[in-house]
Amino acid sequence: MYRTIGKWWDRLQFTLLFLSLTVAAHYAYGWLQTALSPLDPYRVPEGGAEKVFEAGDPGGYGPASQADRLRLFYWLGE
Repeated sequence: MYRTIGKWWDRLQFTLLFLSLTVAAHYAYGWLQTALSPLDPYRVPEGGAEKVFEAGDPGGYGPASQADRLRLFYWLGE
């Protein structure tokens, strides 16, 4: 009888240790994610920086049609 109680006690200890280490790893990964992520990627740039993006017509350069874009894709491999 004492053997079975000892086995169950060992299993309970292992399970509690496993769960506590899993929770600790979960919070450690969450902390690491917040520590490494940028603060706000959509903030207004500071100083002389400008946000640049392409909205609509790219200024008349580059491929004009879908076929030209596909040819450029196969030619450059990008």
